[in-house]
Amino acid sequence: MRPTRRKSLSAERLETLAALAGVSRLELSIEKVVLGGDGLARWRGLPIFVPRTAPGDVVLARITERRPNYARAEIERVITAGPLRREAPCPFYERCGGCQLQHLGDDEQPGLKAAAALETLRRLGGIDPAQLARCHTGEPVTDRQWGYRLRAQVHVERDADGSVGVGFRRLRSRDLVRVDRCPVLAPALEARLAGLPRMLEDAARAGHPVPGRLSLATDGLEEDAQVAAAPPLAGQAGGALEVQVLGHRLTYDARTFFQAHGGLLEALARTAVGSFEGETAVDLYAGVGFFTVGLADRYASVTAVEGESVEARYARNNLRLNGLRHCRIERAAVESWVDGRAGGEGLEDGLDRVLVDPPRVGLPGKVRRALLRAAPARLTYVSCDPATLARDLGELTRKFDLESITFFDIFPQTAHLETVVQLRRRG
Repeated sequence: MRPTRRKSLSAERLETLAALAGVSRLELSIEKVVLGGDGLARWRGLPIFVPRTAPGDVVLARITERRPNYARAEIERVITAGPLRREAPCPFYERCGGCQLQHLGDDEQPGLKAAAALETLRRLGGIDPAQLARCHTGEPVTDRQWGYRLRAQVHVERDADGSVGVGFRRLRSRDLVRVDRCPVLAPALEARLAGLPRMLEDAARAGHPVPGRLSLATDGLEEDAQVAAAPPLAGQAGGALEVQVLGHRLTYDARTFFQAHGGLLEALARTAVGSFEGETAVDLYAGVGFFTVGLADRYASVTAVEGESVEARYARNNLRLNGLRHCRIERAAVESWVDGRAGGEGLEDGLDRVLVDPPRVGLPGKVRRALLRAAPARLTYVSCDPATLARDLGELTRKFDLESITFFDIFPQTAHLETVVQLRRRG
């Protein structure tokens, strides 16, 4: 394959870059919010991305990065606030990197994120515009926007005097912002934050190692919901948690991946599984079986593939808990399993359904090619990153037609958005 040649910069762009090299601060007008949550401004046609800005803002910004096709900047002062800007409710927001959109109103965030995701699909995916035009896209699905998060990972820092702090990383930095509360966490998780430093200090005095980070999870949005930690601590145990989804029992713990928004579990599972039925279904990147148990209600045989050992063990347990004997778990890396290298049959021709829920990096090329080769009658793609989703759909829509795209605001106050795409085999 020939290397791709870089497009030469125009004389106008070269002149702009030369002018930008001589300035450190600019007055910028923010046009819109783009993927990742930054505001977009333009200076002499050059895109400049400014975190924590809102459409309509006029800001004095300091340039932090210069590139041939874009620049980045940070707010020094808001000259004129746009109509969507508000004071962030969380006192740690200006320093903490966990949230990116608290400066925007709760009601505006889902629509802005969905618009940025759709623009990404159009711009990066190379998807046939006619397909996107025919595809049904409704309003983003939302629920509570504070106190929703069932999982969190806090970083731990120990000072020379033995005192311990916990918190989250500063925006685009490894520095720790120590917090004693976090209003996006489910109430039972937030209630644990203030006591964690003392708990960790006591553990250290007792001779136990202090972890560099601590994973926490809860099983509900009530203040008295059960909480588990990994690694477990004296005063905060680990162990399994349990929720009900689509009438099935699902267990998990603080080490495992589990959907984060406690108010959207049912809606997300119901939308992804859908009303489709058939004989054979495969669930790739199955985790603890969140979608597997729903597929089990509609397909005579379900194979779930998960590479992480703890999650695969929970998935097997969840099948047993629910008496789903027509389902099985394959403990294997998905990219190996799809071509049969792990001892399984891989993706066969003639499947009625495949559901994929990959990590943020999306589907490896080998998995995309296996899906195109096997060409199941229906394909469901659950994505947490619109950019990698766009790349993957650009290839998959060579053989599949888009039916629907549904956005879920799984992480309110952040730039993240979950997307469920339903596709069917063409012809």
